[in-house]
Amino acid sequence: MRNPLLAPEIRELLQEGRRDDLRHLLEELHPNDAAAYLAALTPEEIGQVLGLLPSRLERDVFCYFDPEVQEDILLGAGRARVKALLMAMPSDERYEFLDRLDDRIKNSLVPLLEQAARADFLRREQYEDDQVGSILSTEYCALKPEMSVLEALAELRRQEPSRETIYYVYVVDDERRLIGFVSLRDLLTSRDRERIGDLMKHEPIQILVSEDQEEAARLIREYDLLALPVVDETGRLCGIVTYDDAADIAEEEGTEDIELMAGVTGEAEEPGGYLAEPVWSQLRRRVPLLAFLALFNLSTATVIHAYEADLRPEFLLALLPVVMATGGMVGGQASSLMIRGLTIGDVEPGALRAVLWKEVRVCAGMAAILSTIIFGEGLILGQFENGGSFERAFVASAAMALAMAAHVTSAGVFGVTVPIVAKALGRDPATVSTPAVTAIADLTGAVIFCGVVLGVLSAV
Repeated sequence: MRNPLLAPEIRELLQEGRRDDLRHLLEELHPNDAAAYLAALTPEEIGQVLGLLPSRLERDVFCYFDPEVQEDILLGAGRARVKALLMAMPSDERYEFLDRLDDRIKNSLVPLLEQAARADFLRREQYEDDQVGSILSTEYCALKPEMSVLEALAELRRQEPSRETIYYVYVVDDERRLIGFVSLRDLLTSRDRERIGDLMKHEPIQILVSEDQEEAARLIREYDLLALPVVDETGRLCGIVTYDDAADIAEEEGTEDIELMAGVTGEAEEPGGYLAEPVWSQLRRRVPLLAFLALFNLSTATVIHAYEADLRPEFLLALLPVVMATGGMVGGQASSLMIRGLTIGDVEPGALRAVLWKEVRVCAGMAAILSTIIFGEGLILGQFENGGSFERAFVASAAMALAMAAHVTSAGVFGVTVPIVAKALGRDPATVSTPAVTAIADLTGAVIFCGVVLGVLSAV
């Protein structure tokens, strides 16, 4: 239930048989708002109300329902009604809806589809979830190059009721190979007798059906497109990816990247976000990496334990976690910035040398500030050391400052290098998650701290 505000009024109009008033009320609302109000009704009542709406409005309202409401409506409807609702949905949204259903329910609904829609669903099944072929829409407008503008406008009027967008119209040959496109503005401002072949723009921006959906979103964003044509290996037009699809892709990929950076693996079992996902599912997705890193941190503890007896004066041991944590944060920052840069195209995988030179300079500035802080902390704590001297505290603090500088620089370099290497190897940079970077930085920090500090103290 999303918004029960108008539910009593809608139910009253339905019970009193005032169907025209109810239809007019819903036609005045945005489909998203209409779905929010109707969601407070029972599935049977929702089905009755949807039956009063024009087919296009019915489709739009149904598509705005939450997935569980859509499923309840379909399960409570007859076969003819189920078929009508499924066929009214855009092809990409229909596939997405059916794909997330239980296999038993999905297998009972797919045979109800018309032959072309069923073939479209089965064709999408051949592609991975992150490929363009699984998200494209087949509701596009196509024209032939020999048509006149007048003929093209008449054809668009015929095609438009079942199409998702008509602002871009694609031009195809007899084999349905994409050869160009015209905009609706071009058609409306051209003379009636002009040929589409003379008006069309050649070599449109396009994408292969097997490409990653992130690439489709990037092209739409980079070229400011309302829709991106999708072709197969022979150049035949398969469908389009629209700007709203690109927004969904960006949201989905952004969520995935954030989860991977946080060390959360796998996909949520239930739609609806954090609160809707079962506790067991959250545990299953979050525990594996944490358990691995807990075991990995045993190596860090082993390093500290091996040098513990040698870390005198004792304030050195107290400041060891400060140096390790600071380096971990620097590595996490660098990794996050690099993942973002790679994702939005600001950084190319081949730019490793330039990135390293930039990060070394940034880390040098941070190291100067952070080393000064740890030096001051060491001097202050050194004054409370039993039997300690200022000279000893000064040397130890200088050693810690040197270790801080080395650790901050190494953590920053490591943080920017690994995502670039992962990208160059064809892996998702976000899989280099922040917990993993922090854990490795902790280990290198312990080694650098113990090695530098003990090396300096033993030399004086």
